[in-house]
Amino acid sequence: MISSPLPFKLIFVTGCMRSGTSLLHRLISTSPDTGERVAPARYIADFLLLSRSYMNSDSAFATDYFSSRDHLLAATSQFVRERLTDAWLSSGKPACLVVRTVEISPMIPLVAALLPEAKFAVSVREPKDVIASILKVGEKQLKLGRDTPATRRDVSSLARTYNRSYLAVFRAQLRDEQLRHRIVFVRYEEAAANSEKALEAVWRRFDLAPGAAVLTNDSPVRPSIKEILVHRVWRSYRTDLSEAPVSTLSVGSHKKALKTSEVWTVNWRCRSLRRVFGYSGAESGI
Repeated sequence: MISSPLPFKLIFVTGCMRSGTSLLHRLISTSPDTGERVAPARYIADFLLLSRSYMNSDSAFATDYFSSRDHLLAATSQFVRERLTDAWLSSGKPACLVVRTVEISPMIPLVAALLPEAKFAVSVREPKDVIASILKVGEKQLKLGRDTPATRRDVSSLARTYNRSYLAVFRAQLRDEQLRHRIVFVRYEEAAANSEKALEAVWRRFDLAPGAAVLTNDSPVRPSIKEILVHRVWRSYRTDLSEAPVSTLSVGSHKKALKTSEVWTVNWRCRSLRRVFGYSGAESGI
């Protein structure tokens, strides 16, 4: 089913939105083995989401074009490989291509099957801080007339989004030892407090030359990223920490942003993952 191996190492940086994926991507990209940062891989993620629907609920619409599910998987794998190779070529053929996309986080088991050489750096963060950050984005997008759980301040829905981002991959890696060795979970709080130490597992697990893991005010170079940063909608995701040096300023941000009832809602709905990721102790606060 799988095509010939990619001529480069491949790392997907993913996790729930607002969990620190941009920071983790920037830190990993300090390795001399990686190339210039590319724009978020939303195009690839959207294609995978579409393909997944035709492998499952919409499979009847694909049967006249693919002889089997494996045939569809092979076609999907080939397409994604070609697009990743295009990105690798445009990045100057680095030893490792590092792409970021929060959308594939719930699909890591599928992506792992399609791309056996892919590794995954998964950013995790205290769910209350994640949701507080999403709500800040919602405030900006409300002014743009958008209607989302964030603009409606639907904390229960956002908690479910957090769970969906991680539960599938966490359960899958418990069952599959090989997949477990292809994933590194990096806590945002640890990356912000001591990025050099937090990245040690990444360098070791993914066999990358260690980077400095030190960030300065680094304006993006690629035109694609520059365009996204000034886009009417996508710029609403930027914060004071975007493209800035590593900082712990946003750690514990939920304490000023969430109501007491919202704090309890998140703690309850995300209780399993809070425990798994080490956020359920007294030190994490409520």
